[in-house]
Amino acid sequence: MWAELALSFKQGNTYVLALFGIGFISAMIFFERFVMVQFVYNLNFDRFLLNIRRAIAAEDLDRAVSLCKNAGRTSLPLIALKALEAAESDPTTVRGAIEEETIHFLPRLEARLTLLPALATLAMMIGVLGTLEGIWSTFHSIDVLDSAKKQATIAKGLAGSLNPMAMGILISALTICAQQILRGYALRVIERVHLGVSVLNNLLVPSESTAFVPIAAAGMGGGMGGGMTGSMSGAGFGAGGAHGGADSGKGAENASGATANATPVVTASEDIKDEEEII
Repeated sequence: MWAELALSFKQGNTYVLALFGIGFISAMIFFERFVMVQFVYNLNFDRFLLNIRRAIAAEDLDRAVSLCKNAGRTSLPLIALKALEAAESDPTTVRGAIEEETIHFLPRLEARLTLLPALATLAMMIGVLGTLEGIWSTFHSIDVLDSAKKQATIAKGLAGSLNPMAMGILISALTICAQQILRGYALRVIERVHLGVSVLNNLLVPSESTAFVPIAAAGMGGGMGGGMTGSMSGAGFGAGGAHGGADSGKGAENASGATANATPVVTASEDIKDEEEII
């Protein structure tokens, strides 16, 4: 297969040359992205964040700025540098500066990675198209040949027509593998950047002191207040009723006493009248 691929390349097969071009472009994208992700955007995040924590805890922002500049001009050091500059000028803009720089930086990690699956699909399609053309050319060429040469010509033509498909499958598989490797490296750096952004928010963003009353606690307090008010009202009504009852009882006793006292008076007046009549 490799000898026939080399022969097709020497003969200037259009499909094979196109597949070589796609493979070259895919290789350039892979090496460029690998260098950028692994050696430019990547760094020792744990050590960098530890140094930033120490500098901010000591309230030495100048030292923190110098650490960011020495660590690099991209990735998390650039985000931290923008956050420190915002903290020196206006602390209320720190969160916005961090979010803006993070949104601006993260797409760089996956730049041109979406081209690799497209190139892999294109290589596969070109390989299939080259195979189909080779088969058609083989069957068209045997019309003018003798019967003895037809079998040899068909065998050779079919074997040669499979070369573009084989090369297309090979380039497609290698391109997809390269894309997955680069994506894994990029996702790892993205996770570390998100961690660094969280640390910067905790260190530099001013805390917001707001009164927080849970809804459940507020409802419980309202229920307790209503219950206490109702019980107090009930107690008040009960006490009023008790006092009213006591007063009514006392009034009845006084009335009965007055009636009892008035009865002898009426009896005495009647006795006097009887005595007068007798006299």
